[in-house]
Amino acid sequence: MFALAVIVWQIADHTFSQHVPPGVIILGLVFGSFYALTAIGLVLIYRANRVVNFAQAELGGVAAVLAIQLVLQFNLNYFVAVATGVVAAAVLGAAVYLFVIRRFRNAPRLIVAVATIGIAQILAGASVVVSLLFGEQPAGRTFNAPFHVQFRVSTILFKSDSVLAMIVVPAVMLALALFFRYTDFGIAIRAAAENGDRANLLGIPIHYLYIAVWAIASVLSAFAVMFRASILGFSSFTGVTNGGNALLLRTLAAAVIARMENIPRAVVAALGLGVFEISAQWVTSNTNISDALLVLVILVALLLQRGFFQRATETGLQTWRAIKEVRPIPAEMRRLPEVIWGKIGLGAALAAFILTLPIWLGPAQTELVSLTFIYAIVAISLVILTGWAGHISLGQWALVGFGAAGTSILYGRHHWDFFAAWLVGIALSATVALIIGLPALRIRGPFLAVTTLAFSVTAGTYFLVQHYFPWFIQDNLTRPTLLGRLPLEQEWQMYYFVLLGLIVALGAAMNLRRSRTGRATIAVRDNGLAAESVSINATRVNLTAFLIAGALAGFAGGLYALHQRGVQTGAFDSQVSIQLFSMVVIGGLGSLPGAILGAAYIRGAQYFLPGGWKLIASGAGILLLLMFLPEGLGGLLYAIRDGILRRIARRRGLVVPSLLADVRIERQEVEIDLGGVLSANGSRPIAAERKVEAKRS
Repeated sequence: MFALAVIVWQIADHTFSQHVPPGVIILGLVFGSFYALTAIGLVLIYRANRVVNFAQAELGGVAAVLAIQLVLQFNLNYFVAVATGVVAAAVLGAAVYLFVIRRFRNAPRLIVAVATIGIAQILAGASVVVSLLFGEQPAGRTFNAPFHVQFRVSTILFKSDSVLAMIVVPAVMLALALFFRYTDFGIAIRAAAENGDRANLLGIPIHYLYIAVWAIASVLSAFAVMFRASILGFSSFTGVTNGGNALLLRTLAAAVIARMENIPRAVVAALGLGVFEISAQWVTSNTNISDALLVLVILVALLLQRGFFQRATETGLQTWRAIKEVRPIPAEMRRLPEVIWGKIGLGAALAAFILTLPIWLGPAQTELVSLTFIYAIVAISLVILTGWAGHISLGQWALVGFGAAGTSILYGRHHWDFFAAWLVGIALSATVALIIGLPALRIRGPFLAVTTLAFSVTAGTYFLVQHYFPWFIQDNLTRPTLLGRLPLEQEWQMYYFVLLGLIVALGAAMNLRRSRTGRATIAVRDNGLAAESVSINATRVNLTAFLIAGALAGFAGGLYALHQRGVQTGAFDSQVSIQLFSMVVIGGLGSLPGAILGAAYIRGAQYFLPGGWKLIASGAGILLLLMFLPEGLGGLLYAIRDGILRRIARRRGLVVPSLLADVRIERQEVEIDLGGVLSANGSRPIAAERKVEAKRS
């Protein structure tokens, strides 16, 4: 490590204008080694299961919390506690594969990547819950190496925790390399990673090997988390805050540079990123500048290696074809009195409930529901971008932040008319979304999610922080009186204004889906080559989807700025973007009402559940719905509707093919026309010239 430090120091010293001490380079290598351990696990899982594991940074979190609490609460020996955490991490990694990943072995790889997002939220929440179960930290106890060694290189003081990391981390990497090169089990893992089907034909038990891969990846993550915890403190990189996503971002950056396959290159890239991060902080005295620069690093790495990632696309790694479109009410039943009055009654009841909600809720609860409506608008934008266009976006909340900042700065500081400022905020978010969408022309699926996650982390820690951009952030806003007669000062007034915004967004999305642009978006998502063969411009369609989704996010941003009376630093944490993505998955990627239900589910969990339980609820919701109800809550809603329609059809003696295609019916004899459609009252249409006996079983 010291030899590498000398080489990197010479490079960094000639790169930065300010002199970089050798101690800074060594410190960067120490932190880079933590990124390297996590990146190795990420690459191992990708090579074995061909999935981008967004839970990699969290796999070791629960085990690290356990080890830390064993030392703090029970004064257990440091090394015994670390060994216990390592064993717990191995068991956890194996359990994640057996009970979650293995169930998705035949699913599209993009769906598995979404499942890992759910796993990450569960593990992040579990880290918080486990920590709280142990109670408060006893005074005088710390999680540090049980020996005292320190030395100074230039101006940097290295203590025993850093020294232990310098010894153990390279030893773990060396042991892992020897394991894969010289042991039968390690060679078998390499063979299964190269070609799982061929290894299976040769009699290699690949499922046992995959269990080992996930266990090893979890252990590597645990080592990284525990060693970094002893230096920085555990709260600096748990998944509850931007810190956890920042750690994941650095891990993903190293893995992307290595094309998700080359472990030595991933290690070198991780070490280089660590040195770059610490050196940039030393030169600029800005702890978040590295987040902003990492976006460019990831983007350049993806674009320069786009041939590999395009081949990944062609193998079906990012298909959304598992999404089922919501069926409308069959034409044969739309004019039935039961259906007409049922729709009227249900709509009237829902409207009465929503419109009278502020009457029997207090101001605090009314404010919560208004915020839920804003989240629902953002979820609708994600349905367009993710559900219809097929692009994973983990940075939608950052787009809301740009719309909110643009609106609030023009209205609050420069005294523009609110609607004019709002339009500029919408245009700003749409422009930023369009810029983010440009890489989508070359990069799709989980790899595009990496760039949007990088954008989200950077926006939350740098671009939307008042300390760095005071001219862009307005943290104090007075709600306007619209058109000179419609005040928004009271929470119930803001409620109805946000509700109107949700109705507008929902109507715009529904019209988009029925338009030619909406149909072209679905066609490009399902089969881009076939769509282009019928003169659909896939590039224009993809960019349009980003533009519209960004505009809706900016629309929600203007409402959010008014609702929160300004834009506060820290309000656009990247974790919120992941929760918004959870809303869409839970609600149903292809369902607009499902997006609203998903927003209600997540916001309800955040309101009623304490601490880490809210993350567990959102992550568990993703996994359970992906396993048992892929259409989400919206699909469940429409399944209930179809069940009611089947009962009506059965009572009237109607045979509706679109309702019977997915259920088993008894053999029966019915009269249908040549097109297979009955009239509304069940009689044979006049145009029918013969009877057909339809027998289904």
